[in-house]
Amino acid sequence: MLFTWPLAANAREFVLRAIFHWDAYTNAMIMGSRVDAALGRAPMTLHDTYYFAPLRNSIVFNENHFGLSLIFAPFYLISGKPLLAYNLTLLVSLTLSAFFTYLLVRKLTGSGWAGIIAGVAFAYSPYALFEMGRIQLVATQWIPLSFLLLHRAIETQRPRDGVAFWCAILLQIGTCLYYAMFLVPLLSLLGCVLISRQRPAPRFFAWFGAAAAGAGLVALWMVFPYFSARPAFNLERSLSVASSNDGKFGFFANVHPTNYTLTGLHHVVASGAAHDEIAFPGFTATALLVVGLAVPAVNALSRADRSKVLADVGRWIAIALGAFVISILTHSLLLGTLAIGGGIWFLARNGSALPFGGDRGAYLGVLLVALSMFLGIHPFDWDGEPVRGLYYYFHTYFPGFNGIRKVGRQAVMTTFVIVVLAGFGGSWIFARLRGLRDRLALTAVLLGLLAYELRCFPHPLERVWGAAQPPSVLRFVASLPAEDMLAFTPQNTGRAIFRGDDGMALYNYLALHHKHRFVNGQSSWQPPVTELARRSVERLPDDAARRALLSMGARHIVILEEDLPPERAGLAEKLAARPEEYQRIFQEGSHSVFTLREKDTRSLDLLPTPPLPDGARLIPQAELRARASLRPDRANLTLDGDPDTYWTGGRFQAPDQYFEVDLSSPRAVAALELTAAARVMDLPASFRLTAHNGAQDLGVVEQRPLLRLHREQIFEPKKFVLRIVLAQPTTLDRLRLTIIQPVPGSYFSIHELRAYGPAQ
Repeated sequence: MLFTWPLAANAREFVLRAIFHWDAYTNAMIMGSRVDAALGRAPMTLHDTYYFAPLRNSIVFNENHFGLSLIFAPFYLISGKPLLAYNLTLLVSLTLSAFFTYLLVRKLTGSGWAGIIAGVAFAYSPYALFEMGRIQLVATQWIPLSFLLLHRAIETQRPRDGVAFWCAILLQIGTCLYYAMFLVPLLSLLGCVLISRQRPAPRFFAWFGAAAAGAGLVALWMVFPYFSARPAFNLERSLSVASSNDGKFGFFANVHPTNYTLTGLHHVVASGAAHDEIAFPGFTATALLVVGLAVPAVNALSRADRSKVLADVGRWIAIALGAFVISILTHSLLLGTLAIGGGIWFLARNGSALPFGGDRGAYLGVLLVALSMFLGIHPFDWDGEPVRGLYYYFHTYFPGFNGIRKVGRQAVMTTFVIVVLAGFGGSWIFARLRGLRDRLALTAVLLGLLAYELRCFPHPLERVWGAAQPPSVLRFVASLPAEDMLAFTPQNTGRAIFRGDDGMALYNYLALHHKHRFVNGQSSWQPPVTELARRSVERLPDDAARRALLSMGARHIVILEEDLPPERAGLAEKLAARPEEYQRIFQEGSHSVFTLREKDTRSLDLLPTPPLPDGARLIPQAELRARASLRPDRANLTLDGDPDTYWTGGRFQAPDQYFEVDLSSPRAVAALELTAAARVMDLPASFRLTAHNGAQDLGVVEQRPLLRLHREQIFEPKKFVLRIVLAQPTTLDRLRLTIIQPVPGSYFSIHELRAYGPAQ
C-alpha cells in the first residue's frame, strides 16, 4: 500500500499513472475474459478475449493471464467491479512477490530478517516500479516461488514439492511468458547443481518426470495457440529486432523518472529508443551483495596458505582470461561459458580454493548466466564482427524465444538473483546482532532506506472513465445478442477521453461491462484486420468503411458523440439520415447505437483465394515493366524478386489510382498475383482490371465494383496473396489495375507482382 499509495484508497476508479498505464485496461479485460469464458458469461472460448474480433484464439496477441486470473476471479465475481479486482490483484501480486522472496532467502540463509529485506528489495525494485502499468511484468511472485520449490523438490525428494514446483511454473506461464522463458536457463543450471549435490534416488526422477509431463500437457494447452498462429501472423522477432533490445551494462545505472529520490540516475528516454532500460537493483541490495560475497572471500583467504592462495588466484585469472580469449576468437560467449564451467569443475576436483561454495556459489553462477542472458544476442563486437551471446542460441534453437522482443526485460532476473545473494550479506549482518531489539532496529533502518531510495509515492493516479458508473449505453449494449460484434467511435482522436493509445485501450476495459466481442481497441501489436477496423470507424459514414466493418463481422457501431473531434461532429445524425445503411437502435444524450445494414448480405461474404489455373506458367519478370499513377519511379520494385522492397503510392487509396504492367511482347495472360507482406490491407479490395494489346482496347477483363475482403486477408494475413484469375486467358501487352472503392485508411502498395500464362 505504501509503495503504490494512494492507489489502495482509490482502487475503484483509478489506476496508477505509470508509463503505459493503459496496459492496465487491457490486462483487466484479459483476466475478465478468462473468468467470463470459464463461467459461460460470454460467447468465447478460454483462448479468446473480447478484443481482436473476429479472430479466434486471440490470446496469442497478448499474455494469456490464466495464472493471474485465479487471483483476479474472486475479487471480480464478488465485487462486480473489474477495475477494483484489477487493482487488488496488483496489490496481492506485489505482496506475494515480497513474501515468496522472503521464504526463499530465509531457507537459503536461515535468516528471516534478511528475507524481509530481500523480499521488499525485489518486489519494489526500480525495474518493478517502472513497469507498474503492466501487471504481467510486476507480478514477479512465481519467480522466487519456483526457485524455492525447486530446492524443496530436490532436497526433500517429496512428490508434493515436485508437483508444487511444476504448478509454480504453470502459474508463471499463465502470468508472463517472457519471464517463463527467462527462467528456463536459470532453473536448469540450479537444478543441475542441486541434483549433483543431492544425488537423488532413481524414484525421484520417475515422479518428478511424471509431474513434468503432466505440467507439460497443461502448458501445451495454454501455449499451443501461440505456436499454431505463427504460420498465419508475423509473431516472430528477427535476430536484428531482438538484438536491438539487448540489455546493456549502462542499464544498471538507470531508474525511471517516477523515482523521487535517485534523480541523478533518472533515465530519460530518447526519441525512438526503448523505454524499458531500467536494471538498477538499488543501493541497499548492492551493498548487501558486496557483503555477501566479500565475507566468504576474506574468510577463505585468511584461512589458506599464502602461496596456495596466490596459486589459486593465478588459476582463476588464467581460466577467466582463457574463457575470454576463446569467446573472442570464436565470436561466441557460449564456448567461453563452457570453458569457465569446465575450469571450475577442474579446480574443484583438484582441491583449489572455492570461496563461494554451497547455495551462495550456486546463485553466483546463476547470476553470471542471468547477466549473460541479459546482454542478449549481440553483447559486443570484436575485430569488426559481433560476438554471439548466450541468448543468441536460445533465440535460434529454443522454441518460443524467437517471439520475445524485449530481451532487456531480463533485468528482472538479474535483480532477483542480486537480491537473493544480498540475502547472504544481510544474514551475516543480522547474525552479528544478539538481541531482538537490535535486529528490529536494523530491520527498520534497512526498510527505511529501501523506502527512501525506491520512493515513487505518492504515485500519480489516472481516473478511469466509466469505472464508477458505466453509462447507460453500455448497459444497453450488454442486452444485445451475445454473438453480436461491436465497433466504437471515437477511437483515438477524441477530444479528451478517447485520445491516443490510452483512449483506444479504454475500450478494452469497457468490454467487461458490455461483455461483447468488438473489432477495435488497442494493443502493442495489432493484426491487419484490427488496424483496418480502427481506420474504418474513423471514416464512417463512408460506404467502404461500412462494408469493411460488416465484412469483418461488426454488427453495431456505438457512438460516444460528446468526445468526437470537431470535424466529425454530427456523425450520429449523418448515419441516421441513411436508414437503409444505418438503423439507430439506441439514443440517450450524445450516445447512440446503430445497426449496420446491407441489402445484399452475400456481397459481404469473405472471398476465398482462387487457385492458379492448372499448368499456369510464370511469365519471367524480365519481360515485365511497371508504372503507376503515383511514384512511378518506384514501380519496378514490384518486379525485382525481393519481397523486402516495395512500391507504394505514399497516400491513402482513392478512386482511379492505378498500377500498370507492360509486357515486352503480346502474351496470353491467365492470372495476376500481388503480395504486400505485412501490409495486406494495402492491396486493392475493389478494382477494375483492363487490358490492351497494342492499339486495341480489350476493355475490362476482371472487375470487383464493391469492396470485398478475403478470408486469408483477415485470418491468415501472412499467407495472403491477392490472386486475380481471368475468366479466360487473354492475349495482351498491357494490364492496368485501377481502384474503384478504396480500402479505408490504407495506402496502395505492392511488394511483388507476378503474371502467369496458361498451360501450354
